[in-house]
This record gives sequence, structure tokens and C-alpha cells, in this order.
Amino acid sequence: MSSLLLRHVKLTHPQVALMLQYQVRADASTAAVSNKSIVQTSPVVLDNRKPPPPLDADRMRMHPRIGNREIVGYGLKGKPEYFDLVMFPCPSIRWEADTPAIAALRNKEKGDWKQLSVEEKKQLYRASFRQTFAEFTASTGLWKWAIGWTLIALAGFILGYDGWRRIVYNFDRPDSFSEEKLKKQMQFHIAARQGPMRTFSAKWDYETGTWKK
Repeated sequence: MSSLLLRHVKLTHPQVALMLQYQVRADASTAAVSNKSIVQTSPVVLDNRKPPPPLDADRMRMHPRIGNREIVGYGLKGKPEYFDLVMFPCPSIRWEADTPAIAALRNKEKGDWKQLSVEEKKQLYRASFRQTFAEFTASTGLWKWAIGWTLIALAGFILGYDGWRRIVYNFDRPDSFSEEKLKKQMQFHIAARQGPMRTFSAKWDYETGTWKK
């Protein structure tokens, strides 16, 4: 029963399992001093010659996402996430995973920085950060993309509406739009002396019966 319980704890709460292992080792070490004969009844291996593994809950929980990248700080919300922000320029994890070359540079970094070349300093920076301040604060031109697609959508809407209007309002023109009826309307306006200042009556010579020259 105890072995099944321990296996369940290992699967569901790995932190608690590591703490239990450490406690069992400590108890075994204390018992070994008082009594040389120890009968081991627990399935946990009592090996107190090496220190317990570090209880890194963030790495155990986020390992599929961050991989082998080093957790270097608390971050913005206490989560191991990388981001480039002006208001918070120190992400909690490095941008690139640790490699032997980068590890060698980090050991060299602990010494005199005058021994580092400019290229090595750039490699160290790019291993920790994805972009410089100038790069992630530069204009991306997103407003051009937004305005362009807005105009394209507006043009498509206008063309669609015009086609719909031509189909739906495809009626025959009224009889009053014929050339004969338009001439009769003009004759009526002239006979009624409408618009004596600017329109038909102003341009029609009633004495000669012709348009004024």
C-alpha cells in the first residue's frame, strides 16, 4: 500500500516526493549513527551520500515550453516566460537554450570583460535577449497595413453595393424621361415663364421665339 501511495505521489506531486526522499535519507542517516543495523522497509533507496536534487517547480511545470533555457529571475508575473517590453526589460528566462559554446562564453564573462571581443559580447546578448531596444521599439509599419486593408474592404463594399443596386433596382425608365416628353416639359417651363432670372425664361427670347444669343 505504501509503495502504491508513494508512486501516486511521485506522479501527481513530484515536489512532495522529492521532499519525502530527502526526509527519509535524513532519518536514515540519523538512525545509522545511533544504530548500525538498519532494516530497510521502504522502497525508496536510502542514499544520503549525495545532496537532494533541486526542487525547481517552475522548470518541472514549464519544461515542455521553455526547454533548456535558464530561469534567471522572477519576471513580470512570476512565470518563466520571455517577452520584449520597454516597461519591463528583464524577462525571467533567457532567449536561447544553453549550449556548450554559450556556457564557455558565460564562464569567460565572469572574468575581465576586456578579454571579450565585440563579437563575443554580441553572442552573449543574443543568447539572453531576442532583440535590442532599438529593434523592438522600431516602427513596424502596421498602420500602413491597417489603412490599406481598410480601403480595400471599403472598395469591395462599395462595388458590392453598386452591383446589388443594379440588380435589385433594374426597373424600366419612366415615360417622362423620353426625349419627346423632355421637350414638352421645356416648352411648358418656357410658356409658364419659370426661372426668369437664371433658367429657361431668362435664356428664351419671347419676341423672336428663339434662344437668346
